[in-house]
Amino acid sequence: MHQRARNNEKGAGLPKDVSMHPHGALQASCTSKRQQTKHDASASPSNSVDNRSAADTYHSRGFALRKKGDFKAAIVEYTKAIEKDGNHFKAYFNRGFAYDKLRHFDEAIEDYGRALSIDPSNAYAHYNRGISFDRSGNYQKAIEDFSKAIEALPTNADFYHNRGFCYRKQGNFEAAIADYTTALSIDPRHFKAVYNRAFSYDKLGHWEKAVEDYTTALIIDSRNANAYHNRGTTFDKLGRFDEAIADFSAAISLSPSSASSYNSRALTHDKQGRLKEAIADFTKAIALDQTNPIFRQNRGFCLRNMGEYQQAVADYTEAIKLDPNIAAAYNNRGYAWRKLGNYEQAVRDYTASLALDDQNIKTYNNRGYSYAKRGMYEEAIADYTMVIKLDPQNSHAFHNRGISYDKKGAFEKAIADFTKVLELDSTNANAYFNRGSTHDSIGAYDKAIKDYTRALDLDRQIAAASSAKQPASSP
Repeated sequence: MHQRARNNEKGAGLPKDVSMHPHGALQASCTSKRQQTKHDASASPSNSVDNRSAADTYHSRGFALRKKGDFKAAIVEYTKAIEKDGNHFKAYFNRGFAYDKLRHFDEAIEDYGRALSIDPSNAYAHYNRGISFDRSGNYQKAIEDFSKAIEALPTNADFYHNRGFCYRKQGNFEAAIADYTTALSIDPRHFKAVYNRAFSYDKLGHWEKAVEDYTTALIIDSRNANAYHNRGTTFDKLGRFDEAIADFSAAISLSPSSASSYNSRALTHDKQGRLKEAIADFTKAIALDQTNPIFRQNRGFCLRNMGEYQQAVADYTEAIKLDPNIAAAYNNRGYAWRKLGNYEQAVRDYTASLALDDQNIKTYNNRGYSYAKRGMYEEAIADYTMVIKLDPQNSHAFHNRGISYDKKGAFEKAIADFTKVLELDSTNANAYFNRGSTHDSIGAYDKAIKDYTRALDLDRQIAAASSAKQPASSP
């Protein structure tokens, strides 16, 4: 089975920091070009005017260091400010920002909490703490903070977008879409909101809506390679392969080192039967990212479809070296070994695959077939029995188990299995023939003749139907 690498949705917005404002207000600095609403700082009580002045000086030095990207040094200055004035909102807020940038999320959350104890309704403190909760994996707490930020400032599109992003991480795509939609009602050109709404629509199988949103995202940012890539994967799901190829090509032109876009274009080429083009793209993806086992596995699958089984084995082997826990790689290599007639190696690979995924019906069926080809009928019967346990209507397993029973001389059991196949599919000529053969083996000649006759009748019907579908030849 092929696997497609996908470019994930855009992440939560960056936390805001606060700078000194000439008139004493706090201004949220933007990570995008959208202007944020200004909000006033609470008065910071201090033991003395000198202490407050010193705290402001330390804070200003910290903020200057923060702008240079020296977050550790900024934290030192913010801490000095707090030592001078324990109620310095901006020092706690911006120290939290610096901790977040250093991925010290617990410390960031604690500092934002202290800032909120000074100014409980500050929307940006809730927003930033929500981002730190999000980045630490506590999505529910993040949602609670984003909700409080929305209550305090309901006109900020970023707040809705980030809450939607957390809902998405919880798998609640409907709630995510609702928040992205609200964000877009506030700011129709909010790229992340429309991009991530498209991603969520895709996850719900609403592919036409996803295409529409990715198209809107590309109107906002026509050079976004990820949007082209993801719209391409959605076109592929809709069976619109030419449009998918065009989008993957656009993504590649914008981001020539994108191995995932080469891989995805290759998968679409493969679906179109353009196997040489697919191989070329898989090879390019592998050259760009030699550590990705999926690209090797996908090229192996394509080679397998071309009948190049030995080369397919080589690719699956490399994929397994890179990640020995991919059940499909063992399964597919087993299939290639089987086609090469190496049933012993096939059994080993199917066994390794089942150790990773013991509920895979096809793998049991294929290992059973390989056991039977080696004359190991007891083992084959055990595998076919497992298939029937997992899928009681699997006529293929009943049929092959019947053949193995016949080979062992367990004729009555073989007849019972072939009869079950015919209960499931009364037009199965092979089952009639094999049951006839087993009747023949035990001397039940009348029953054998009856089954052989039915098998021949079905074969004639199939041949006649096939002939009727052929175009008439010219005289």
